[in-house]
This record gives sequence, structure tokens and C-alpha cells, in this order.
Amino acid sequence: MNIDENGYTLSTLRGIIKELETYFRKKFGSNFYIKPEGVIDNIACAIAMLVMNLQDEIAFLAKQFDPETAEGKWQDALYERIGIKRIEAQSTVFTKKIKGTGGYSGAAKSITIRSTSTSEEFTNTKEYLIEEDGTVKVQFECLTEGSIEVNAGETFTIVEAPNEVTEITSEDAADIAIGRDRESDKDFRTRFRNSKSQNAKATYNANMANLLKYVDDIAYLQMYDKKKDNTMEAGTIRIIAKHNTTDEIFAQAIMDTVALGPELLGDTTVIVKDASGEDVPISWKNADEIPVEITGKIKIRTGYYPNTVMSNVKQKIMEYIEKRIYGLASKIYATEFIVPMLETDGVEAVTEVEVKRTTDAEYSENISMTREQVPVFALERITLTQDN
Repeated sequence: MNIDENGYTLSTLRGIIKELETYFRKKFGSNFYIKPEGVIDNIACAIAMLVMNLQDEIAFLAKQFDPETAEGKWQDALYERIGIKRIEAQSTVFTKKIKGTGGYSGAAKSITIRSTSTSEEFTNTKEYLIEEDGTVKVQFECLTEGSIEVNAGETFTIVEAPNEVTEITSEDAADIAIGRDRESDKDFRTRFRNSKSQNAKATYNANMANLLKYVDDIAYLQMYDKKKDNTMEAGTIRIIAKHNTTDEIFAQAIMDTVALGPELLGDTTVIVKDASGEDVPISWKNADEIPVEITGKIKIRTGYYPNTVMSNVKQKIMEYIEKRIYGLASKIYATEFIVPMLETDGVEAVTEVEVKRTTDAEYSENISMTREQVPVFALERITLTQDN
């Protein structure tokens, strides 16, 4: 087997035996040659076969560790290391209205229906609650993965369902999303090449590191794919950020950073030009900024001006918040603010502290943000009263 800068060339069995003959002639004389008899001859043949097997293994691994030739599970593993995942097979889904007993709550996969035209069967993907009018829209998913066509006016029959479900209505199916077959090795390789041609950075850590300069803290940036959130579709990425620049600049940063193979999800989309001048839609989710209110009661030491102390307490709370940094999916405990309040000169005791979103009706001991939300604080949303 010859390996050089141009790759490798496999040796033939005859070539290996010739090399062994040359080696043994140095020991046994120039008339030695390998024949199918004798101890030395049998050892030489065994060595030749072992070399053949070894070079076959090396050639196989060389093929599978080359992104241009890897196949199947080897291709999956190799591309995943550089940040690109194969798009798995997906099932056709659609929404259809059913009728039944009002108020009845059904479980996921409790209804099976069959197309009268194709005989393909579908099951409901989620729990459902039949409204008081006796109807509810239910999402159905094909039991067979792949590109199964469903027409809006297609009719269905119930194969299996709870007694409380009585009918599939004749209303057209809605929200139809035709499934797809598992991405082939060839298509997967083409997507890899397209991604590589855009100089995309490969790994999750690299993507995060390259986008960090556009947020004030890592707590304001998150990236999800199927590995981090198994409810997401394979081949999709959702970036959530509270960035510190314009949407146009942030979109360009995503373009320059994240592999273009996966589908980018989000409700903010900016069109960016790629290297060839083509328009590419870049999508992500700008974090929802949720205003938070803080209220508290404090006892003020004798000899201090109440208004001055309360003003200083508010400043102390804001200083604490800036150092603490509340990012995406953070939880705010009201008791956290007791420390900066007590550290304020003139405060004898904190008798009450609570928090709430501005949209909440009542204050509480704590509030939680979703993974798409960050809390926003302001001096004017801190209310303090004196507890005498």
C-alpha cells in the first residue's frame, strides 16, 4: 500500500508476495521464491493475507473519514462533528376538525383515521379538548414517514377512536405539511459542500463564540437544535438573542458564522447576500423583553430622611441587577433584593419585597422567564414604602 500527498494506492496480493520474496532472498539466497509448500512459504502467504486485510481496513477507514466519500452512519458521525446533521425522514401532517362530546379530553395517538383515496393511516399528535360546541381541530400525522400527499378536500374514515369521538367533519384539511424521505448520502454531501463553500464555522461552541461579540453577556444568547431540544425538527436551528446591534448586522453575523445547511427558525428575518450575490433569508428570535416591577417595604432608621433612603435603595437594587445579569429563561426571586436593600445606609429592616411582570395582576415571591424572554428592570418600576 502506497500513501503519499495524492492519497493511497492499494497493493495487490502478487505485489505483496514479490516484496516478501525480495526480503527473504536476503536471508535464504537469490533462488528463494514463495510456493504453496514449506514452513517459510506458508508463513509468507499468511503475512501477505494479513497485509491485504489490514490495507482493506485502512482503505475503508480512509474513505469513511473523508467528508467527500463517507457514507451512511459514518457520514452522519463525521458531518455532525463539523456541525451539520442529516435531515431525517418526516411524516406528512395536517389539521382536521372532528366532532364529539363537548368537554371530553383525549390523549395523543388515541385517534387513527384512514384516507379513502390512498388508504394511508394517520394518528393525532397531541392531546385535544373537544369544545362545548362539540368540535375541535386536531393535528394528524401519517404513520408512514416520507412524502405522502394529502389534498385539502380528501376524505377520511375513523379506524379507531374513543367513544366520545363521533365524526371526522367534511371541512377541508388545513396546515398541510407534506413529509419527506430521509436525506440521501448524495444530497447530504451536496449540502455539506454548499455549507463549506460559505466558510461556515462548524461547531456549536464555535457558533456561540462567534456570536458572543453581538450580545452584552452569554446569558443573552442561546442556540437550540434537536440535540438540545428533541422536540425540534432534525436539521433546524433556533437562535434566540438579545443582541446589542442592528438586526441587519446581527443577520450578517449569523450568515458568516452558522452553517447554512440547517434551516434557521425565528420570527425575525433579514435578507442577506451570500458570496455569489444570491439573497439568503436569515431568521432568528429576538428575545422578548419583559418589564419587571419590584415592590417593597422598609423600616428607616431614626434621623434619616425617608425620601433620600428610598432613592438610595432603588439605586442599590439597580446596581445589584446590573452585576447579577438576568438573561434568557431566568428566574427572579424577590428575596434576592433584600441584600442590596439592607446594605443601603439608613435601612433598619426589610419587611416585604415582591416582584411581578407589568402584565401580571398581582405581585408574588418569584417569577420565571421562558427561554425566549429576558427581564427588563428600571428605577421607575421599583416602588418602596416606609413601614413604620
